[in-house]
Amino acid sequence: MKQVTHSIDPKYQQIAGKVEELISVGTFRAGDRLPSVRALSRDWRVSVTTAVGAYSLLEDRGVVEARNRSGYFVRPKVITPDRLPRKNPAKGAPVDISSAGITELIMDSTSSPDVVPFGAAVPCDDILPTSKLMSIYHSVVRSEGASMFQYSMPPGLKELRIEIAKRLLEAGIGVSPEEVIVSSGAMDAVLLAVKSTCEAGDVVAVESPTYFGILNLVKELGLKAIEVPVLAEGGVCVEALAEAFENHPVKACILQPNFHNPMGSVIPNDQKRRIVQLAEKYQVTIIEDDLYGDLYFGPKRPPALKAFDTDDLVIHCGSYSKALAPGLRVGWILPGSRYHRVKNLKYATSLANASVSEMVVAAFLKTGGVDRHLRRTRQVLARQNLQIREAILREFPEGTRVSSPEGGFVLWCEMPDGFDSEKFSIDALKRKISIVPGTLFSASRGLRNSFRISCGSPLDDRSQRAIGILARLAASQL
Repeated sequence: MKQVTHSIDPKYQQIAGKVEELISVGTFRAGDRLPSVRALSRDWRVSVTTAVGAYSLLEDRGVVEARNRSGYFVRPKVITPDRLPRKNPAKGAPVDISSAGITELIMDSTSSPDVVPFGAAVPCDDILPTSKLMSIYHSVVRSEGASMFQYSMPPGLKELRIEIAKRLLEAGIGVSPEEVIVSSGAMDAVLLAVKSTCEAGDVVAVESPTYFGILNLVKELGLKAIEVPVLAEGGVCVEALAEAFENHPVKACILQPNFHNPMGSVIPNDQKRRIVQLAEKYQVTIIEDDLYGDLYFGPKRPPALKAFDTDDLVIHCGSYSKALAPGLRVGWILPGSRYHRVKNLKYATSLANASVSEMVVAAFLKTGGVDRHLRRTRQVLARQNLQIREAILREFPEGTRVSSPEGGFVLWCEMPDGFDSEKFSIDALKRKISIVPGTLFSASRGLRNSFRISCGSPLDDRSQRAIGILARLAASQL
């Protein structure tokens, strides 16, 4: 950093002013780690005490934050309620889910390297533990030989089920390996859970917004959906959930309690407990999709809904698709008393899992390297979320609202009424940018003025330009 000369201000104030200026012009962005105290001391040729004084002043101003044993980081701007998405006025009656022709168009675009992947909720290649996984893969090939190319029949590789059971303790779930069935990712687990509890024509409660894959699954199984609003802070609206259970014959309820896709919110523990109590009262099966549970930004992982279940009413589903590698397709389901039903459904639907994927993930979990990988991944994703969120709020028109995720890597953006996110997404695709319109996240095809953006890739020059293009497209509709 270049020194400021001819100033009568104390040196620590000069340094603080220069650092703040660099933050304001974008040299350092929200979530970035700042130079260490020793580096600042060396660059400015001042004492360590003076460097600490500069950072302390910036901390007092709310510009930076100190993290224990990690240094100083650029602090995100204060989040005000008027910049968060509003509660969705979801319909209070069961609906048949309609098809959206735009889904295939959006999904096809996510695999194109020419398209800026704001529409793909997947971690970028740089986040994946590729070297470690390749090393483990070659080791498995040498040690397992031909057996790695055989079927892995349900319930799945025992060594993997042992490691999954160990890691579930962090989510507050105590199970034996014999209670775990390995699935081909989280959606396979959710499918097995829904099919084991519902029949065509049954009513299921779904969040609004919710991941469009869940809605597609509900539609294809011939079920009716009743929408329950999700709040930007606090997750699903428990009062609306209770009303749905009271007034409709809800058979099952599909919830994402931790780092909801697309809202990024977490249901507080007291509300999780209340949801389980409601399930017990009305005898509704809760299907818990905890796909993003390991990708928390706070000090510890929030507990799963299953942790509060004492009456076998929560079917817990999870996956390592987001935390380790999407292509491995390794997930799990805890079906409880429905164990044999789910096992037979697995035989009838996908028969078996990929043996090599199970062996690789089991070996990775056993080595202990997963925790180191996850710590780094959480730091990277937290920074990318902050930077992309602030870029949207800075570039987009007045009235734009953006969620503030507590984990995961997706943002929910809400525009003023009258905005058409389907037109917006098609116009964006013409400019090689993918985003997902809000209508795909609604059983009743509402949420037209909202859309989802993925933060799985960094805010580099290309994506920064893409946000500028999206901002201009958005302004043209208002």
